Amino acid sequence: MENVTKTPMTENDAYLRGIRAGVFGLVSNALLFAAKLTTGLLIHSIAVVADAFNNLSDGASGAVTIAGYKLASRPADREHPFGHARFEYIAALTVTIVMFMIGAIFLKESIEGILAGPSAPEIGVYAYVVLGVSILVKGAQAVVYGLSYKRTRSLPMKAAATDSLGDMIVTSGALLSAVLWQTTGVDLDGWFGAAISLFILFTAVRLMKEGVSPLLGAAPSEELVGAIKGKVASFRGVLGVHDVVIHSYGAARVYAVIDVEIAADTPLTVAHALADKIEREVSRDLGVRLVVHVDPRTTEKAASERAAWVRARLAERFEGVSTHDLRVVEEDGRVRVYFDAEIPYESDLTAEEIVSALTAADPTCEYVVGVDRK
Repeated sequence: MENVTKTPMTENDAYLRGIRAGVFGLVSNALLFAAKLTTGLLIHSIAVVADAFNNLSDGASGAVTIAGYKLASRPADREHPFGHARFEYIAALTVTIVMFMIGAIFLKESIEGILAGPSAPEIGVYAYVVLGVSILVKGAQAVVYGLSYKRTRSLPMKAAATDSLGDMIVTSGALLSAVLWQTTGVDLDGWFGAAISLFILFTAVRLMKEGVSPLLGAAPSEELVGAIKGKVASFRGVLGVHDVVIHSYGAARVYAVIDVEIAADTPLTVAHALADKIEREVSRDLGVRLVVHVDPRTTEKAASERAAWVRARLAERFEGVSTHDLRVVEEDGRVRVYFDAEIPYESDLTAEEIVSALTAADPTCEYVVGVDRK
């Protein structure tokens, strides 16, 4: 992810950049498809024809990307209060499905070509020209898509950039197949076609996983979480931050909730003003719509010592467990210790086990434990 402290790109700017890149891909891939299909049919090459239809799928992907950005740019409405930006992810997923179908079709054609035995492709200079130009065009596409992804963090642009780099390899394979036939008489056209098809299939599956992940609610990047925590912790009066929860509704529409610890004796109006200031500045500097939940931290010596004791016992007994929201209060004549325990996802440790361990070590307190997975 690029430096998140830069002024964030607006949603409209991101969509316009994506649409321009999509139009470039649509036009250039349509031209490549026509040139390669003609060449492949003339020289009777499965590899070149497979590569041509791969470009056709890329052109269709460009059309889907443009449509996806158009739909994603629609404003929020009553039914979709967070906007329509997740159409980006649907567009990226559609692109990978088309890629997979093309790869499967031409894997079948390539296997049939291998079983049919050697053919006699008729290689002409125009074949080398078309394939050479195609490699250069695909390189240009990779640069355009890559720059767009770097600026917008949009999954369709990442999928397109990855696919274009792969296409350079694919077309190089088709070119190598032609060179081998003309120089050695060895016909590996079907084998190169199969390799190209497998490459398309594996790339499609990998990108498909990336497209599905944000729709299912993928974990945010550590860089973004760190940037938010660092920004919030820099405010005067903030004693600690934890529990950053981030929801993405597209690359340019990110919502987050964070717990911010401040001194328990801070006046409510002062705490509210601090929370408002944090939300405004994080939105301005990081492009994240932040909601701050204020947690009071007791600074009394006895409470601080009790909190330190609890943390020390947990560190001794349970590896990888940390705490936050730890409060020591007197209620109904008893001392109660409230806290949330952060437990790794792979651990089967429960809140009851933590309470039991602490109670056995010091039964003079009552422990109320919540669990957060990390």
